[in-house]
Amino acid sequence: MGMEDKVALVTGAGSGIGAAVARRLDAAGARVAALDSDSTAVEIVGGDLWCGMAVRAEAADPAQAESAVAAVVQHYGRLDLLVTTGPALPCPGSDGAAGEDGAPSSLALDDEAWHLVLGTQLDAAFYTTRAALRAMRDSGGVIVAVAVACPHLPHQSAAAGGIRGLVRSVARDAEPLGVLVRSVTARCTPDPAEVADTVAGLAVTTGGPTWALDSPAGSP
Repeated sequence: MGMEDKVALVTGAGSGIGAAVARRLDAAGARVAALDSDSTAVEIVGGDLWCGMAVRAEAADPAQAESAVAAVVQHYGRLDLLVTTGPALPCPGSDGAAGEDGAPSSLALDDEAWHLVLGTQLDAAFYTTRAALRAMRDSGGVIVAVAVACPHLPHQSAAAGGIRGLVRSVARDAEPLGVLVRSVTARCTPDPAEVADTVAGLAVTTGGPTWALDSPAGSP
């Protein structure tokens, strides 16, 4: 599947990896819908795209995820590619992984932070993937889920592991529909441009459903 005139939806596109992916697909000739909960940021990114649109939605909300995909299909007539991304937390490094009281990060991590990261990353990936599959079931397509794994952040690592497992499971369900489901796993502190290049390559090639990327910019 070449990118010329293909319709792509990129989540988390207001900044970071998502913004880099949206711009990379736009440069390849795709019509890109940039989705983010930050309306100001996503309007800026969407406004820079040659044939793009900005979608303000919370991908971790199932109703908003469904509405966002429906809006893209209504606007462009179809959906060929979904790329799910989420905010990558700053890596504290091995020296910064302890809480203020010296406890390891897994002990210092509070409930709110845990649920926030799993919501904005794992929940968002599932809800948008489910909505995209429903839109692609008659025409096929490609779904690429981007995960960022950090050994110093248990909630970030858990979300990344969940996304990889989700992709393996969904790939089996999606194959009879003509939909390829793949994953890109970057290490903490990834280079957004490199991840975007890898996503663009996965969106236009055939082969196995899951791939992994260790970014040279990542921490050990």
